[in-house]
Amino acid sequence: MAWSFLPSWIDLESVSISFDLPARAVLRRTGIAALATSSATALRLTLAPALLRITFEPYLVINLPPPLGDMGLQQVEYDFRSGAMTPNVFYTGGLVRVGKGSAEDEARAFMRGLVTSTPMAMPPYDPTSDPDLVVTVRQVLSNLEAGGSTAVRGARLSARLTLHQELAGGVGSDGFRIPAGATIAASVDIEGTRQEIETAPRVQRIEVDCSSAVLHKGGVDQADVRRFVVKRGGEIAVERVEPLGAARNAAGAESLVRLFSALVAGGGVALDPQRLGPSVVEGLVKEEIARALRPALVEWVQQNADVVVGMDLRQVLGIPAAGGDVA
Repeated sequence: MAWSFLPSWIDLESVSISFDLPARAVLRRTGIAALATSSATALRLTLAPALLRITFEPYLVINLPPPLGDMGLQQVEYDFRSGAMTPNVFYTGGLVRVGKGSAEDEARAFMRGLVTSTPMAMPPYDPTSDPDLVVTVRQVLSNLEAGGSTAVRGARLSARLTLHQELAGGVGSDGFRIPAGATIAASVDIEGTRQEIETAPRVQRIEVDCSSAVLHKGGVDQADVRRFVVKRGGEIAVERVEPLGAARNAAGAESLVRLFSALVAGGGVALDPQRLGPSVVEGLVKEEIARALRPALVEWVQQNADVVVGMDLRQVLGIPAAGGDVA
Protein backbone atom coordinates (compact mmCIF):
# COMPACT_ATOMS: atom_id res chain seq x y z
CA MET A 1 0.00 0.00 0.00
CA ALA A 2 1.34 3.42 -0.99
CA TRP A 3 1.96 5.97 1.78
CA SER A 4 1.99 9.70 0.97
CA PHE A 5 5.21 10.40 2.87
CA LEU A 6 7.06 7.66 0.95
CA PRO A 7 7.66 7.12 -2.76
CA SER A 8 4.86 5.13 -4.42
CA TRP A 9 7.21 2.21 -5.10
CA ILE A 10 7.69 1.51 -1.38
CA ASP A 11 4.93 -0.61 0.19
CA LEU A 12 5.09 -0.20 3.98
CA GLU A 13 3.30 -2.99 5.85
CA SER A 14 3.66 -1.49 9.32
CA VAL A 15 6.07 0.47 11.46
CA SER A 16 6.74 0.35 15.21
CA ILE A 17 8.68 2.59 17.54
CA SER A 18 9.76 1.33 20.97
CA PHE A 19 10.98 3.08 24.11
CA ASP A 20 12.32 1.76 27.40
CA LEU A 21 10.54 3.15 30.45
CA PRO A 22 12.13 2.98 33.92
CA ALA A 23 10.59 1.12 36.85
CA ARG A 24 7.88 2.92 38.86
CA ALA A 25 7.32 5.55 36.16
CA VAL A 26 3.82 7.08 36.40
CA LEU A 27 2.25 7.58 32.97
CA ARG A 28 -1.16 8.78 34.15
CA ARG A 29 -2.73 9.61 37.50
CA THR A 30 -6.41 10.20 38.10
CA GLY A 31 -8.23 10.27 41.44
CA ILE A 32 -7.05 7.36 43.58
CA ALA A 33 -5.62 5.39 40.64
CA ALA A 34 -2.19 5.56 39.02
CA LEU A 35 -1.10 4.00 35.73
CA ALA A 36 2.55 3.06 36.21
CA THR A 37 5.35 0.65 35.37
CA SER A 38 6.27 -1.93 38.01
CA SER A 39 9.66 -2.70 36.46
CA ALA A 40 11.68 -1.59 33.44
CA THR A 41 9.12 -1.69 30.64
CA ALA A 42 9.22 -1.59 26.85
CA LEU A 43 6.55 0.65 25.33
CA ARG A 44 5.87 -0.05 21.65
CA LEU A 45 3.73 2.08 19.32
CA THR A 46 2.69 0.26 16.13
CA LEU A 47 1.22 2.12 13.16
CA ALA A 48 -0.59 0.23 10.41
CA PRO A 49 -2.99 1.47 7.71
CA ALA A 50 -6.08 0.87 9.88
CA LEU A 51 -4.86 1.16 13.47
CA LEU A 52 -2.56 2.52 16.13
CA ARG A 53 -1.59 0.08 18.87
CA ILE A 54 0.31 0.78 22.09
CA THR A 55 1.74 -2.27 23.87
CA PHE A 56 3.59 -2.65 27.17
CA GLU A 57 6.02 -5.46 28.02
CA PRO A 58 5.59 -6.28 30.85
CA TYR A 59 2.10 -4.88 31.38
CA LEU A 60 1.44 -1.60 33.15
CA VAL A 61 -0.09 -1.72 36.62
CA ILE A 62 -3.21 0.26 37.53
CA ASN A 63 -2.49 0.81 41.22
CA LEU A 64 -5.52 1.06 43.52
CA PRO A 65 -5.60 1.36 47.33
CA PRO A 66 -6.44 -1.82 49.37
CA PRO A 67 -8.71 -3.69 49.52
CA LEU A 68 -9.32 -2.91 45.85
CA GLY A 69 -7.49 -5.23 43.49
CA ASP A 70 -4.80 -3.87 41.17
CA MET A 71 -5.24 -4.32 37.43
CA GLY A 72 -2.90 -4.71 34.49
CA LEU A 73 -2.93 -2.95 31.12
CA GLN A 74 -1.23 -4.89 28.30
CA GLN A 75 -2.24 -2.81 25.29
CA VAL A 76 -4.74 -0.38 23.78
CA GLU A 77 -5.75 -0.57 20.13
CA TYR A 78 -7.25 2.39 18.25
CA ASP A 79 -9.26 1.73 15.07
CA PHE A 80 -8.74 4.69 12.72
CA ARG A 81 -11.89 3.93 10.73
CA SER A 82 -14.44 3.76 13.56
CA GLY A 83 -12.60 5.56 16.37
CA ALA A 84 -13.09 2.55 18.66
CA MET A 85 -10.46 2.10 21.36
CA THR A 86 -10.06 -1.41 22.73
CA PRO A 87 -7.96 -1.84 25.90
CA ASN A 88 -6.73 -5.15 27.29
CA VAL A 89 -7.28 -4.73 31.05
CA PHE A 90 -7.26 -7.58 33.59
CA TYR A 91 -7.16 -8.12 37.36
CA THR A 92 -3.80 -8.95 38.92
CA GLY A 93 -4.81 -9.51 42.56
CA GLY A 94 -6.66 -8.05 45.53
CA LEU A 95 -9.73 -9.05 47.51
CA VAL A 96 -12.26 -6.67 45.94
CA ARG A 97 -12.39 -6.84 42.15
CA VAL A 98 -14.40 -3.83 41.02
CA GLY A 99 -13.88 -0.92 38.69
CA LYS A 100 -12.68 -2.71 35.57
CA GLY A 101 -14.98 -0.60 33.41
CA SER A 102 -13.52 2.58 34.89
CA ALA A 103 -10.00 1.26 34.34
CA GLU A 104 -10.81 0.59 30.69
CA ASP A 105 -12.14 4.14 30.37
CA GLU A 106 -8.85 5.46 31.79
CA ALA A 107 -6.91 3.36 29.28
CA ARG A 108 -8.99 4.88 26.48
CA ALA A 109 -8.34 8.34 27.91
CA PHE A 110 -4.61 7.57 27.84
CA MET A 111 -4.84 6.69 24.13
CA ARG A 112 -6.94 9.80 23.40
CA GLY A 113 -4.24 11.85 25.08
CA LEU A 114 -1.65 10.39 22.70
CA VAL A 115 -3.53 11.35 19.54
CA THR A 116 -4.88 14.72 20.70
CA SER A 117 -3.99 17.69 18.45
CA THR A 118 -3.26 15.30 15.56
CA PRO A 119 -5.34 14.23 12.52
CA MET A 120 -5.54 10.77 14.14
CA ALA A 121 -7.99 12.17 16.69
CA MET A 122 -10.68 12.63 14.01
CA PRO A 123 -11.86 9.31 12.55
CA PRO A 124 -12.07 8.10 9.92
CA TYR A 125 -8.35 8.70 9.47
CA ASP A 126 -6.07 7.16 6.87
CA PRO A 127 -2.36 7.38 7.71
CA THR A 128 -1.41 6.29 4.20
CA SER A 129 -2.88 9.51 2.77
CA ASP A 130 -1.47 11.84 5.45
CA PRO A 131 1.20 13.93 3.65
CA ASP A 132 2.52 15.14 7.02
CA LEU A 133 2.66 11.76 8.73
CA VAL A 134 6.17 12.41 10.08
CA VAL A 135 4.85 15.58 11.78
CA THR A 136 1.81 13.67 13.08
CA VAL A 137 3.97 10.98 14.67
CA ARG A 138 6.22 13.63 16.21
CA GLN A 139 3.17 15.13 17.93
CA VAL A 140 2.16 11.70 19.27
CA LEU A 141 5.63 11.33 20.78
CA SER A 142 5.35 14.80 22.30
CA ASN A 143 1.97 13.88 23.82
CA LEU A 144 3.44 10.66 25.21
CA GLU A 145 6.04 12.48 27.27
CA ALA A 146 3.72 15.36 28.20
CA GLY A 147 1.22 12.93 29.70
CA GLY A 148 3.61 11.35 32.17
CA SER A 149 6.27 12.21 34.69
CA THR A 150 9.17 10.45 32.98
CA ALA A 151 11.39 11.63 30.14
CA VAL A 152 11.85 9.41 27.10
CA ARG A 153 15.34 8.99 25.67
CA GLY A 154 16.34 6.83 22.75
CA ALA A 155 14.09 4.71 20.57
CA ARG A 156 14.06 1.66 18.34
CA LEU A 157 12.16 1.82 15.06
CA SER A 158 11.09 -1.36 13.25
CA ALA A 159 9.51 -1.61 9.82
CA ARG A 160 8.59 -4.16 7.18
CA LEU A 161 8.30 -3.11 3.55
CA THR A 162 8.27 -4.34 -0.04
CA LEU A 163 9.88 -2.59 -3.02
CA HIS A 164 7.82 -2.38 -6.21
CA GLN A 165 10.70 -1.14 -8.34
CA GLU A 166 14.42 -1.76 -8.28
CA LEU A 167 16.53 0.30 -5.89
CA ALA A 168 20.10 0.69 -7.11
CA GLY A 169 23.20 2.72 -6.41
CA GLY A 170 26.72 2.63 -7.69
CA VAL A 171 30.10 4.26 -8.11
CA GLY A 172 31.59 3.50 -11.51
CA SER A 173 31.15 -0.18 -12.33
CA ASP A 174 30.69 -1.12 -8.65
CA GLY A 175 27.47 -0.89 -6.68
CA PHE A 176 24.35 -2.68 -5.50
CA ARG A 177 20.78 -3.29 -6.51
CA ILE A 178 17.74 -4.49 -4.58
CA PRO A 179 15.33 -5.97 -7.13
CA ALA A 180 11.65 -5.15 -7.47
CA GLY A 181 9.59 -7.42 -5.24
CA ALA A 182 12.27 -7.65 -2.55
CA THR A 183 11.11 -7.57 1.06
CA ILE A 184 13.00 -5.74 3.78
CA ALA A 185 12.76 -5.89 7.57
CA ALA A 186 14.72 -3.16 9.34
CA SER A 187 15.36 -2.24 12.97
CA VAL A 188 16.75 1.23 13.64
CA ASP A 189 18.34 2.49 16.88
CA ILE A 190 17.75 6.24 17.31
CA GLU A 191 19.67 8.42 19.76
CA GLY A 192 18.47 11.48 21.64
CA THR A 193 15.81 12.95 23.86
CA ARG A 194 12.19 13.02 22.77
CA GLN A 195 12.65 16.59 21.48
CA GLU A 196 15.75 15.60 19.51
CA ILE A 197 14.03 12.55 18.06
CA GLU A 198 11.12 14.75 16.98
CA THR A 199 13.17 17.49 15.34
CA ALA A 200 16.46 15.90 14.29
CA PRO A 201 16.60 12.12 14.78
CA ARG A 202 20.09 10.61 14.78
CA VAL A 203 20.33 7.01 13.67
CA GLN A 204 23.12 5.06 15.36
CA ARG A 205 22.55 1.60 13.90
CA ILE A 206 20.30 -0.09 11.33
CA GLU A 207 19.91 -3.85 11.16
CA VAL A 208 18.57 -4.97 7.77
CA ASP A 209 17.25 -8.35 6.67
CA CYS A 210 16.62 -8.35 2.93
CA SER A 211 15.35 -11.07 0.62
CA SER A 212 17.95 -9.93 -1.93
CA ALA A 213 20.57 -7.17 -2.17
CA VAL A 214 22.97 -7.89 -5.04
CA LEU A 215 26.52 -6.53 -4.96
CA HIS A 216 28.14 -6.05 -8.34
CA LYS A 217 31.83 -5.27 -8.80
CA GLY A 218 33.48 -4.57 -12.09
CA GLY A 219 30.02 -4.77 -13.65
CA VAL A 220 29.57 -8.40 -12.56
CA ASP A 221 27.16 -9.71 -9.92
CA GLN A 222 29.31 -11.16 -7.16
CA ALA A 223 27.23 -11.69 -4.03
CA ASP A 224 23.73 -11.57 -2.59
CA VAL A 225 23.80 -9.80 0.78
CA ARG A 226 20.91 -10.99 2.95
CA ARG A 227 21.70 -9.40 6.32
CA PHE A 228 23.83 -6.37 7.12
CA VAL A 229 24.22 -3.55 9.63
CA VAL A 230 24.63 0.13 8.75
CA LYS A 231 26.23 2.32 11.40
CA ARG A 232 26.14 6.09 11.67
CA GLY A 233 28.28 7.65 8.95
CA GLY A 234 27.57 4.82 6.51
CA GLU A 235 29.90 2.15 7.86
CA ILE A 236 28.62 -1.34 6.97
CA ALA A 237 29.04 -4.74 8.60
CA VAL A 238 27.91 -7.73 6.52
CA GLU A 239 26.45 -10.62 8.52
CA ARG A 240 24.99 -12.97 5.90
CA VAL A 241 26.04 -13.34 2.28
CA GLU A 242 25.63 -15.85 -0.55
CA PRO A 243 28.07 -16.02 -3.51
CA LEU A 244 26.79 -15.51 -7.04
CA GLY A 245 28.26 -16.25 -10.45
CA ALA A 246 31.11 -18.76 -10.72
CA ALA A 247 31.60 -18.91 -6.95
CA ARG A 248 28.00 -19.97 -6.44
CA ASN A 249 28.64 -23.41 -7.91
CA ALA A 250 31.67 -24.13 -5.74
CA ALA A 251 31.40 -25.86 -2.39
CA GLY A 252 32.12 -24.59 1.11
CA ALA A 253 35.31 -22.60 1.63
CA GLU A 254 36.17 -22.85 -2.06
CA SER A 255 33.19 -20.66 -2.96
CA LEU A 256 34.31 -18.04 -0.46
CA VAL A 257 37.88 -18.08 -1.80
CA ARG A 258 36.57 -17.58 -5.33
CA LEU A 259 34.31 -14.76 -4.19
CA PHE A 260 37.10 -13.03 -2.27
CA SER A 261 39.42 -13.25 -5.28
CA ALA A 262 36.71 -11.69 -7.45
CA LEU A 263 36.10 -8.86 -4.96
CA VAL A 264 39.64 -7.68 -4.18
CA ALA A 265 41.37 -5.22 -6.47
CA GLY A 266 43.03 -7.07 -9.33
CA GLY A 267 41.72 -10.46 -8.18
CA GLY A 268 43.93 -13.51 -8.08
CA VAL A 269 44.78 -13.23 -4.37
CA ALA A 270 46.24 -16.52 -3.18
CA LEU A 271 44.28 -17.93 -0.27
CA ASP A 272 44.61 -21.40 1.19
CA PRO A 273 41.28 -22.27 2.88
CA GLN A 274 42.86 -25.25 4.63
CA ARG A 275 45.44 -22.99 6.25
CA LEU A 276 43.14 -20.07 7.08
CA GLY A 277 39.95 -21.96 7.84
CA PRO A 278 36.46 -21.21 6.45
CA SER A 279 35.59 -18.74 9.22
CA VAL A 280 38.64 -16.57 8.49
CA VAL A 281 37.96 -16.59 4.75
CA GLU A 282 34.31 -15.74 5.40
CA GLY A 283 35.39 -12.79 7.56
CA LEU A 284 37.66 -11.49 4.79
CA VAL A 285 34.83 -11.80 2.26
CA LYS A 286 32.41 -9.86 4.47
CA GLU A 287 34.96 -7.10 5.10
CA GLU A 288 35.63 -6.76 1.37
CA ILE A 289 31.90 -6.62 0.58
CA ALA A 290 31.41 -3.93 3.24
CA ARG A 291 34.21 -1.85 1.71
CA ALA A 292 32.64 -2.22 -1.72
CA LEU A 293 29.12 -1.38 -0.56
CA ARG A 294 29.84 1.75 1.49
CA PRO A 295 30.67 4.18 -1.39
CA ALA A 296 27.57 3.08 -3.29
CA LEU A 297 25.38 3.52 -0.20
CA VAL A 298 26.79 6.97 0.56
CA GLU A 299 26.26 8.01 -3.07
CA TRP A 300 22.65 6.79 -3.01
CA VAL A 301 21.84 8.64 0.24
CA GLN A 302 23.39 11.86 -1.08
CA GLN A 303 21.28 11.66 -4.23
CA ASN A 304 18.05 10.60 -2.47
CA ALA A 305 18.27 12.52 0.82
CA ASP A 306 14.64 13.68 0.58
CA VAL A 307 13.08 10.29 -0.28
CA VAL A 308 11.13 10.43 3.04
CA VAL A 309 8.97 13.56 3.21
CA GLY A 310 9.94 15.81 6.13
CA MET A 311 13.32 14.16 6.72
CA ASP A 312 16.87 14.62 5.40
CA LEU A 313 18.48 11.17 5.27
CA ARG A 314 21.98 12.66 5.23
CA GLN A 315 21.38 14.32 8.59
CA VAL A 316 19.58 11.32 10.03
CA LEU A 317 22.35 8.88 9.03
CA GLY A 318 25.30 11.23 9.58
CA ILE A 319 26.40 10.99 5.95
CA PRO A 320 28.18 14.01 4.40
CA ALA A 321 26.54 16.02 1.67
CA ALA A 322 28.16 15.82 -1.74
CA GLY A 323 30.40 18.75 -0.77
CA GLY A 324 31.80 16.92 2.23
CA ASP A 325 30.03 18.26 5.34
CA VAL A 326 27.18 16.45 7.08
CA ALA A 327 23.89 18.00 5.97
